[in-house]
Amino acid sequence: MQIKMDRAAVREIEQMLAHVKNGSNRAMANAINHTLTVTRTEAGREIRNQVKLTAAYVRDRLRVAKATVAKPQGRISTPTRGLLLTRFKHSAYKRGGVGVQVKPTGGKKRMPGAFYITFANGVTAIAIRTKRGPGLGRSEGLKVLYGPSVSQVFTDVKDDLQAPSGERLMARMEHEAARLLARQ
Repeated sequence: MQIKMDRAAVREIEQMLAHVKNGSNRAMANAINHTLTVTRTEAGREIRNQVKLTAAYVRDRLRVAKATVAKPQGRISTPTRGLLLTRFKHSAYKRGGVGVQVKPTGGKKRMPGAFYITFANGVTAIAIRTKRGPGLGRSEGLKVLYGPSVSQVFTDVKDDLQAPSGERLMARMEHEAARLLARQ
């Protein structure tokens, strides 16, 4: 996600802070870091509006690379790995099959042929059988099911967050400039 800034306003702030050592870079780094943390919170909220995940899980997956005075740019990133369907709300039915609720609204979707499997590392997953018959190995003919990753949902959400984040960044830049000027 890239945030556009008003160049004229940035130049004006740079001129105001010309006599402060690393003034414009410090103000920029602080403004970027503040904007990143607030945007991460908003992104987590928007992601949870689209998929039923816990806030703690989403927060852990949204990584923030903070800006420094030497390198005034930051980033919010997420891992691209898919999520096992067992990460979402799920339950087994008495007559067979598994129900999973991926979206926060509505009920669980029933998957009649699905069942639970446990990997060697102890992780439980939901799978379906793709092949039947004798002679299949232990894991042949099984397909493990995945839901949307945090990265996929973040890609959908980040366009909605760009405009408010840009406005917040400019306002915070002015605040940081005023703070640095007041300390002089």
